[in-house]
Amino acid sequence: MTIGLLITRDGFSQDIIGLTKAAVNKGHQVILFMMDDGARHSQSKDVVALKDIPGVTMSLCDHSAKLRDITEGMIPEGCTAGSQYQNSVMNQDADKVLVI
Repeated sequence: MTIGLLITRDGFSQDIIGLTKAAVNKGHQVILFMMDDGARHSQSKDVVALKDIPGVTMSLCDHSAKLRDITEGMIPEGCTAGSQYQNSVMNQDADKVLVI
């Protein structure tokens, strides 16, 4: 199963980390997409480290990032800086989507 995590809020880092690791440990794939205040998680080492787990992909809305003073150079390598296109792909590819 593929699980999508749509992250729109700041905070909840431990929930994001716990949900992602629990899903991967059960053999699921996880797609993370950060937008709105959730884009701030791209500056959290612990959240960003999730992209290095096999089966996890990560992207964010670059428009949301720019509005929160997250410049292109601050976006971690391996995290796709995209648009709502990545959100729509996540919704299409995921079997279930959780919104945080």
